[in-house]
Amino acid sequence: MTEKAELSLLLDYYSSFLTERQRELMRLSADEDMSLKEIADEVGVSRQGVRDCLAKASAQLNECERKLGLIEKDKELRSILALLESACRSDSESETKAAVDSAVSRIRALIK
Repeated sequence: MTEKAELSLLLDYYSSFLTERQRELMRLSADEDMSLKEIADEVGVSRQGVRDCLAKASAQLNECERKLGLIEKDKELRSILALLESACRSDSESETKAAVDSAVSRIRALIK
């Protein structure tokens, strides 16, 4: 995943932890793919000011994911769902049971 796509995903999950200004600058950078200069011109601050704000906001978003892990948990839940959907299509009772057992174990690990 590209850095901008990753920041956009972090922003989707954790934007409420940022100030309104940080959210706007991150949105312009990650979602609108604007350069530092374009953002600086748009909001009327220096390019360095935009860079500093984006760096701080990015660090905050990454710290939120490190502490809360919502994106990783979402990925794991989607993986478990795919496993269970595949098990439902299986004709083998032993494969289905193994998939369900695995899913249960993985879900227990998530909720600890």
